[in-house]
Amino acid sequence: MSRAARRDGIELFLVSGYRSVERQAEMIRRRLKRGKTLEEILAVCAPPGFSEHHTGRAVDLGARGAPVREAGFAETAAFRWLEGDAAHWGFFLSYPRDNVQGFEFEPWHWCYRG
Repeated sequence: MSRAARRDGIELFLVSGYRSVERQAEMIRRRLKRGKTLEEILAVCAPPGFSEHHTGRAVDLGARGAPVREAGFAETAAFRWLEGDAAHWGFFLSYPRDNVQGFEFEPWHWCYRG
């Protein structure tokens, strides 16, 4: 998929892939220490054991010149390319606006479903 994007002038890169349950718990603990409430954290981060990253099929993607893991990624040519082409490669946006899971919109988070 990244080669196809590159042919279209989009340089995608992997920000995050597989994540263990312990790593997910560590991420939550770190955010709690920074003063975030559990409610704030769980709006953007799945509880340990429930993240798509545990499956090895979810990826957080970035692109050259685009904000990383920020809603502003949705305003980039890279996101528009992903919206139009990622499904061809088996990838789907996991958390669109107003998703049923209740997570905040994550334009960078895509999951391979084959």
